[in-house]
Amino acid sequence: MKNQVSKEMLFNYFAGRATALQKQAIDEWAKEENNREFFFECLASWESQNPQFMADANAAFKRHRQRMATQPVAQTDTTQLLAKDTATTRRLNPNWLRWMIAASVSAVLLLLGGLLFKDTLLFATHRTDFGETRSLTLDDGSHVTLNANSSLRVPRFGFGHKTRHVALVGEADFDIKHLVDNQPFVVQTNKNFEVLVLGTQFLVNTREQGTKVVLNKGKVRLKYQEGTTSKQLTMKPGNLVTFDQKGHISLRQTPKPQDYTSWKEHRFVFDGTTLAEISGLFASNYGIQVQIPDKALTQWTISGAFTAYSAAELMETLASASNLSYRQQGDTIIITQAH
Repeated sequence: MKNQVSKEMLFNYFAGRATALQKQAIDEWAKEENNREFFFECLASWESQNPQFMADANAAFKRHRQRMATQPVAQTDTTQLLAKDTATTRRLNPNWLRWMIAASVSAVLLLLGGLLFKDTLLFATHRTDFGETRSLTLDDGSHVTLNANSSLRVPRFGFGHKTRHVALVGEADFDIKHLVDNQPFVVQTNKNFEVLVLGTQFLVNTREQGTKVVLNKGKVRLKYQEGTTSKQLTMKPGNLVTFDQKGHISLRQTPKPQDYTSWKEHRFVFDGTTLAEISGLFASNYGIQVQIPDKALTQWTISGAFTAYSAAELMETLASASNLSYRQQGDTIIITQAH
């Protein structure tokens, strides 16, 4: 069966030109896990060559104005206007002029409103506040848990049928449902990389302090930009990929990938984590700035698992376990060494 399914046949399948027998053969072939990687590679290639149609509101409005400008005036009106213009200078009625200006302004506002709210009409955005986590079940049956201060944008129309592309800002844990038609699930980010799902459970973190992807089960493919070069990397269970600020990646194996999603149970697992890194966690998850006047103290490390349901509880626990002192001023916590 594997040799019978070619890239050309799959392209016809995606375009809706495959015969009934070809569709049946591809459906049976794609059920085998070993064939899915090639299936998704071809699908990604076909989608890049056949982008989905999106209405261009600016072009449509421009065409409308051109039609209005070139619309012929009735002959009787033209004759009357020419006669009046040769006899005397024709003045516009002030009320008529005001009406035309108001109509033009309304048209522009409607156009701008359509552009500004296009995303709202086409996409649903799920958000979490500082200190909040949220679990979602998407229309295709996939489960997503958003960490604090994060957002996930999901298409309102056709999700699970025509597309399974979502956009993440922040951090989320994904448990993706496999569909019978092998439709891929793609997580797009604002960090010049996206995740093509070939498996089930994984975490994506797009925060400045720790952009990373952790795979718990299954298989995912990263598509990322390194400088001007587009690259791909297929991850296996236990793989941890981190991105630096220049987009360079580092791949290593982690024995406990589930530790990276312990925040779902309000647990924080640190393994030689510096106070500087923990400061980033407070900023991202709670909107609290941590100041450490002693620069040497920023490199102190903390290890252990701590349960906390608020920023105050987490800070108190860390201070007690690490011989630290702190004081809070509004949304700022100042950490010093205990004496």
